[in-house]
Amino acid sequence: MKTVLLLLDGLGDRPHKELNGKTPLEYANTPNLDRLANAGETGIMIPWKQGTPLGTEVAHFILFGYDMKEFPGRGIINALSRDVPIEKNSVYLCTTWSWVEENYGLSIRQRWTEGLSPAEINELRNSLPQMINGVRFEWEQSYDCHGVLRITGDAISSRISDSDPFYDDSYVMKVEPYESDTIASIRTADAVNIYLKTVYESLRSSPVNVKRKQDGKPLANFLLTKWAGEKPDIPSFEEKHGMKSCIVGNGLLMYGIAQLHGMDFIRYKDFKDGVKLALDNEYDFVHLHTKKTDEAAHTKIPMNKVKVIEEIDSAVEDLVNSALHEKILLIVTGDHTTPSSGSLIHSGEPVPIMFIGKNVRVDDVTAFGERSCTKGSIRMYGSDLMQMILNLTDRAQFYNFRAGSKRLNHIPKSINKF
Repeated sequence: MKTVLLLLDGLGDRPHKELNGKTPLEYANTPNLDRLANAGETGIMIPWKQGTPLGTEVAHFILFGYDMKEFPGRGIINALSRDVPIEKNSVYLCTTWSWVEENYGLSIRQRWTEGLSPAEINELRNSLPQMINGVRFEWEQSYDCHGVLRITGDAISSRISDSDPFYDDSYVMKVEPYESDTIASIRTADAVNIYLKTVYESLRSSPVNVKRKQDGKPLANFLLTKWAGEKPDIPSFEEKHGMKSCIVGNGLLMYGIAQLHGMDFIRYKDFKDGVKLALDNEYDFVHLHTKKTDEAAHTKIPMNKVKVIEEIDSAVEDLVNSALHEKILLIVTGDHTTPSSGSLIHSGEPVPIMFIGKNVRVDDVTAFGERSCTKGSIRMYGSDLMQMILNLTDRAQFYNFRAGSKRLNHIPKSINKF
């Protein structure tokens, strides 16, 4: 049986006064999602640990059945999203052109410099140093003011901290060895700090910033860094779970996540087109993703998220019909909670989840929402998801059965004959 995981990014939320104490999902008119809840097994899922906010990239890593200890860092995913070759003996960081001012340290005016043109970005790139103390630095644009910084050299490490404080109204942070005091982590942190100081000195006098200052525009006089990572050694999704898989999405991040897990990627133009693409293929596992729910929550206007959820609900009728006719196993959930108000970017509450298909134990829940789903039969963690899918599609391997040279969670499609 084919599995479709419909993942509404940042779906979970908190109650809001302007929604009469309801979450956006609870407030929205969602007849199709409620039909699914009425015909499915529902519950709540803790993406990793109760109360721990996650980003999309690490939440997906866990949902796809990988151990958090193996997570290579978002710098790797961003590099893969731009088809940057990932090599050993290199460290990859996410970067952002930003505007800072000297004020007892480097005070951040804008974490993401607004309105940089491609020509300006190219000129800024040419101002970047390439070698610091025998360590090579190469910068590649990702999108807009974001990029990937590749560090190459002997005895370097991704075990370094971020210079980006992640929140506005703060200061550039010193890069330090992160939970490590190895020679490699110390050397890498020192090289990055020297690099960033050199970048700042160079960009202050850049023609780009001289012109932007004259025009009253935000400057791009610093390169904030975060999420260092190295090339991982992990099995592909198919090797791990025995299912041919793809992600149906439309963002660079999801393309990078697909690359990391050895999954195919199918890009859709709009979400309704994505629903058709998710159904019309020969894959065993299809991950249908939309970022719209998360983006709406980040506006910090709860009604924006309500409208997006209602738009999604109106577009999933074909998925509903396929699931209700037991043609597919359909799972609907989110990867994390994104509050539509308040200061947090993401928060750590559980998310609602439901399974609809041939082998599920239908419960008494009739509406899909954070609190209604707590009355369902499922209590699970993100790391349980793939095993539950294998079980419901009759692919789960008997735990103590030794089929081949290593433990498998799925029944193998072929065996080594005696």
